[in-house]
Amino acid sequence: MRIEDKLLLREIQKRNNEVFEALFHDYYAGLIKFAEGFVFDNEVCEDIVQNIFIYIWENAEFLNITTSFKSYLYKAVRNRSLNHLRNLKIEDKHHLLYIEASLNDPEMDMEDLEMIQKIESAIDALPPKMGKIFRLKYLEEKTVREIAAKMDVSENTIKTQLNRAKGKLRASLHQSLHINFLL
Repeated sequence: MRIEDKLLLREIQKRNNEVFEALFHDYYAGLIKFAEGFVFDNEVCEDIVQNIFIYIWENAEFLNITTSFKSYLYKAVRNRSLNHLRNLKIEDKHHLLYIEASLNDPEMDMEDLEMIQKIESAIDALPPKMGKIFRLKYLEEKTVREIAAKMDVSENTIKTQLNRAKGKLRASLHQSLHINFLL
């Protein structure tokens, strides 16, 4: 750890608000851009970065930073972004299992049927290629690699389209169902 970083950590541990604010302003915008490379949702990226700075401020006396502050911050953003994506995948699976179970349930009530119809309509309203990618991934359970090969595009393109589809569906379903549907 460089001397400047040791001094910076020491000042934050002393609760020097000016030093902390300077650190925040120096890195905030760059960390948001970095997080967007993983998450593709600006609000989530802002939350991730803000939570890292809150963690640093609240736990300064316990921090054991062996690299530069810059390395520490970027690594923290990467790890939290990947954790967020991992959690989304779990949430997506739960929602898809619910939808699938509801479709196969003869006892389904009218509210569930209406919700499923709205979900299907929202998927149908996606741009054709985006809708196809979404259906292949979540309804046919294809991997990103399989979809990329089938559609002759890069895996990154598939990931980007899936993230955009989730954003569009989240917005559409939030408006039509008046709930915070976590896609």
